Amino acid sequence: MVSLPPEIVRNHHPTDSLSPKQCWREVLVQSNKEMIQEMLASASFSTRSIDDIALAVAEKVLSTGPAAQLLEDASALSPMVKRVSTETAERGPQLSDIQVAQWDIWSGKVDDAHKVDRLLEQKRNCSKSSPHGSSVDPFASPEGNVSLVLVEEGESDHHSCTSEEERNRMQAGLELRTTTQQYTWMRWKEKPKSVLLVAKQGDMEVTRRLRDIASWIDSQGCFVILEPELWTEVQGKIEPEFSPPKRNSKEMPSNKWRWGDSQGLVPGFAERARTWTPGKDKLEECIDLVVCIGGDGTLCWASGLFSGAMPPVIAFAGGSLGFLTPFPISDWLKVLMPVLGSKCEVVPPLQVACRMRFQMRLTRYDEESRENLQPIPVQAMNEVLVHRGSSPHLVKLEVYVNDKHVTMVQGDGLIIATPTGSTAYSLAAGGSMMHPAVPGIILTPVCPHSLSFRPVVLPDSAVVKVQVPLSSRSQKVMVAVDGKDRIELKRGDFIEVEVSQYPIPTVCKSSVTADWFRSVNEALQWNLRLEQKNH
Repeated sequence: MVSLPPEIVRNHHPTDSLSPKQCWREVLVQSNKEMIQEMLASASFSTRSIDDIALAVAEKVLSTGPAAQLLEDASALSPMVKRVSTETAERGPQLSDIQVAQWDIWSGKVDDAHKVDRLLEQKRNCSKSSPHGSSVDPFASPEGNVSLVLVEEGESDHHSCTSEEERNRMQAGLELRTTTQQYTWMRWKEKPKSVLLVAKQGDMEVTRRLRDIASWIDSQGCFVILEPELWTEVQGKIEPEFSPPKRNSKEMPSNKWRWGDSQGLVPGFAERARTWTPGKDKLEECIDLVVCIGGDGTLCWASGLFSGAMPPVIAFAGGSLGFLTPFPISDWLKVLMPVLGSKCEVVPPLQVACRMRFQMRLTRYDEESRENLQPIPVQAMNEVLVHRGSSPHLVKLEVYVNDKHVTMVQGDGLIIATPTGSTAYSLAAGGSMMHPAVPGIILTPVCPHSLSFRPVVLPDSAVVKVQVPLSSRSQKVMVAVDGKDRIELKRGDFIEVEVSQYPIPTVCKSSVTADWFRSVNEALQWNLRLEQKNH
């Protein structure tokens, strides 16, 4: 057994008082010493190779006190080489060692995103050089006519700057041209570190692309976060250690989704790939970017993984409908290289569409005590549907807006849709299409019993309450959130729907408007007809 140097000998636990840096130094000293001794002892023998000597020395060094302490102390090891063991997966959070990169998001009617970037940099420099509350205008420059609003910076600090002309006009009287900003950009302050991959199941082409993208992101020094079910496949395990919620009610053939023996993946990918423990890891605190490969349903599924704030999303088209996936899957490397490439030092500004989500609260009505129970929060990206389900009777619903009773719905149901969901179920039921930047809530009846009940658009400040009256003939009514989360309402139960404070920031290919009209024209063949002759 190798004796330790006298300076690190302690009572009982020799290395308890050593820091990780001191332990690494002792390990290197001991390793060099053992290597020299082994080389001298083996100088007259030709049967031992360098590899054999190095392996023997490594075994000796790892058995010493400093090395043993380093192996037990996870904080002394780089997170890039830490493995997620089965014991860790069952014990608790697995992403607690990953911290997200800070990012700025700003909006304004500006033609050039780089101009906004420069103005934002000037604002920061001005803030550092000027005392707090100074009247110095950071936009007093040739480009001072730009009106910019910094939506979020760092830890949600809010600032706003306008030109002198804008301030004078507001003092004379309110003049409002638009309640929305035409452009919104975001930029990471440093290179993103962790990427969540979400892909459509059961598509061999998507699976092949997913292998390529996962391997490339891993090679750029980023954490690759996989869904628990997919992570289990990558580890080569047949059954998952925990059962995540299934996306579809129908089971997908296993041979269409399994990655097999990691074919197409770089060596060591399975050891470096990460996942999370449902209910224990906070994804919004650990993930910088979400990459979706599939159709609109895949993005909808990814949205459901984040009950709170959601990181930016880059969506690649790999499904049959592509309203929300502006990037073709064949361009994945060109799109991801400026953001995640190992050689990119400054991530360029990205234009994003902040898509509205709904916050839904479900309140049960206790028939015995006649009291409301604890609300249950749910998030929705497309719509909240209240319908009669399997009941043969018409559904009867009381509708309130800001606690004011507005109407009673009698029919097959009611759709409460976001602007993003206006081109989904609401459109099929006769609702109007709405630009994703319009802040509004759409109420669309489903086969109403009154022909005068037409779809209506409410402001984004409205709170819509839908209650099953006690006089309802149907004993239960179904609620579906984005078509996947189904909840049963009984008499007296009600839901409240309002705009969530956590939108979905999807990265644009061109702009919000250009991407939206392109998807409407291509997916719906909107207003497509032969052109009228000129004579």
